Amino acid sequence: MKMKTMIEKIIYVVFTLFIFMLLWKITSAFWEAFVPWNYKTDLIGIFVVIPAMTAAAFILSSLSFKMIKNSGGKTSVK
Repeated sequence: MKMKTMIEKIIYVVFTLFIFMLLWKITSAFWEAFVPWNYKTDLIGIFVVIPAMTAAAFILSSLSFKMIKNSGGKTSVK
């Protein structure tokens, strides 16, 4: 049982990193297009945007894991 829990946590962290990288790429595209470059916007990015993206990645990852566990492997395709 311990090995199953450890593998589950590793998959959770990898999935969270994948979501974070996806959010990073989307945010960087919008950031370069719409935000002027100066030290104030860099500080906003470091202290506000990156922690918000990290929190969003963990929230989305945990919600997706709950949905997968609740489905019990059942699919809606008939």
